[in-house]
Amino acid sequence: MTTSNGCSSSATSALPYANITTQCIPGWHRRPLPEVAIPFNSDKGKRLFREALLTDGLHGYFSLAETFHTQAEPSYCGPGTLSMVLNSLNIDPGHIWKGNWRFFDEHTLRTCDKRKPKDDPLKNVIEEGITFEEFLYLAECNGASAIPFLASNTTRAQFFSAILTACTRRLDDVRLVCSYNRSTLQQTGTGHFSPIAGYHSQEDLVLILDVARFKYPSHWIPIELLWESMCAIDSVTGKSRGFYLISKWPNDLSIQCNMSSCSDTTEQTTTFNKALCSPEESISLFIENKLLSIVDETSSIQTIIITILQALSPVVVQLIAKWTFDIIQKYRLNAILNSNCAQDCSCTNLFDLYPSLLPETINDSIKNDDVECRKPCARVTRTHVHAYAMPTGCALALFVELFEKDANRKLYGILEQMHIEQYLTIKQDRSMYLFGGFSIMTDDNDMRWKIERGLTAIFLYAVRTEKFLSNIDLFNSNDVSSELKNEINYAKTCFGL
Repeated sequence: MTTSNGCSSSATSALPYANITTQCIPGWHRRPLPEVAIPFNSDKGKRLFREALLTDGLHGYFSLAETFHTQAEPSYCGPGTLSMVLNSLNIDPGHIWKGNWRFFDEHTLRTCDKRKPKDDPLKNVIEEGITFEEFLYLAECNGASAIPFLASNTTRAQFFSAILTACTRRLDDVRLVCSYNRSTLQQTGTGHFSPIAGYHSQEDLVLILDVARFKYPSHWIPIELLWESMCAIDSVTGKSRGFYLISKWPNDLSIQCNMSSCSDTTEQTTTFNKALCSPEESISLFIENKLLSIVDETSSIQTIIITILQALSPVVVQLIAKWTFDIIQKYRLNAILNSNCAQDCSCTNLFDLYPSLLPETINDSIKNDDVECRKPCARVTRTHVHAYAMPTGCALALFVELFEKDANRKLYGILEQMHIEQYLTIKQDRSMYLFGGFSIMTDDNDMRWKIERGLTAIFLYAVRTEKFLSNIDLFNSNDVSSELKNEINYAKTCFGL
């Protein structure tokens, strides 16, 4: 516990949160926010809330607010944040909290990390806190679909796309959690986790629901400053901090792990071939009202493509970001479930690399048996190491292979010649990255570009309608492979087309 070094002899304190009757009592009773932060309950904070509500920047707020949780220990910001996020997404923990009720708090979180005792998943957290990677483990072990973004491998534009996805989606199905350095925000302390619940577009602010409510109240903070605080290097890991996009799997396999013996493998192999996202609104009006008026179909293909991409609005970008989130997770998960790695990928020995992360249901003698590895319990562990352990080239190998087939290379080849990656940051009032749900977590630019070209090709095929791009054969998907057609149809579903 942090204690005050001195104590005023006066019974009255100048601190805004201090009890005026308190004299020399050890410890602190909350902290005043620095000037750079705007208290949520201040007059300005209320005005910002009202304006953000009217501009669709608070779609993620209400579910988080109704499950707002104060971290149970001074070092439990990570587990406390995760508990609130899981409850806000209505994820069932699959086991009893108290009485007959299933609910998350720090003490009901499960772990599949064998480095932690099964009955004490937060071992050493009181003393040491939790790292960026450990938060990811806990999130996926408890039923969340999470994508991590290290600030060092991400851009401000990508962070802004994540803000749009978590705060402006009407479906309210994505959460944004930031891991940041408090000192950059002129607050006391260092590493901290908290969810982002709102976005004010006119003043470039986000609303942090600080889980350390005993220390700081919820507050609005400038996006640029929060970004800088995530770029700070964590002395424990030697890496930058960052953020996560967290959603709910369409069928929560981790719950099956908690509630059964994990012996039933009849359903999970097909679950993730189904459409993962539902459209919250169609982009057909954007095509008719915007793109049709600015795209000259007699121009060069390159000009048409660039015009389309640079005209995309924030509403469209957040739809694309959620589609990207789901399709990337689908391919990563299927690669892990099916152990379908190309022979030249250096990812086949995850079991040897991460033995402490294996679930107990996988016996050493049969750990390489594909059937055994497809069990739900294997999904939990083998997925939650993917962002760090499985190379992207392996996890997304099948996606990249889609565009190695001759029938699928026509549009992809044009995008490759254009170096389309340089046009995927959309520069309007604020720069936005088109595929905000995609995180590669490494410096493998060649693989990043291949995936970005593939995503762009699918998007362009998907937005072709009877009125838009119908006269340009390059965007006609009739001759592509059936696998690519499935992805195009899936994208159309996500975009409401």
